[in-house]
Amino acid sequence: MNVREVHEFLNEMWESIFTLNEELKAELPKEGFKVEDVEEVFGAYIFLDGEWRLMKYPHPAFEVKPQIEVGATPEAYYFVVAVPKDRISEDFVGQFIELFPRSFIYGAQDFLSDAYNWRRDGKVSPGGILEKIKASDEGLFQFEANFESVEELKEGLLKLIETGKRFEIFDL
Repeated sequence: MNVREVHEFLNEMWESIFTLNEELKAELPKEGFKVEDVEEVFGAYIFLDGEWRLMKYPHPAFEVKPQIEVGATPEAYYFVVAVPKDRISEDFVGQFIELFPRSFIYGAQDFLSDAYNWRRDGKVSPGGILEKIKASDEGLFQFEANFESVEELKEGLLKLIETGKRFEIFDL
């Protein structure tokens, strides 16, 4: 392991999230969202080698209220939006997986069981995903999208906000 590379990687990950946070604090209030400060998040999971694995170390993340978390892990830049089950439609699911091909959909309680996992499921119909959601006892689902850069994350977040408003998933 090259300690210098790990150090530089972690510094870049944290710095880019702090910078994005400041940009969004200036931009998103006019859309009806409140951007919280960056925090150290513990106890998250990342999908490695075909399974969800616990991160015992912190990663940078912040909330975009209501309902969104934005952050970075060693795997990817990401956002997660919490959507009540009764607001999830087949059209929303279809639009989400089309806009965000690197995505996961899972319940808020049993988050290790996916309704959709881009690394595992391949091409799945929105109707098939919605059937899994409807069959679940979960009342709230997490829609997560992963990105390779902070710039892609910001662009994706803005698309999410536009799409979410159209499908009325937000408590605005």
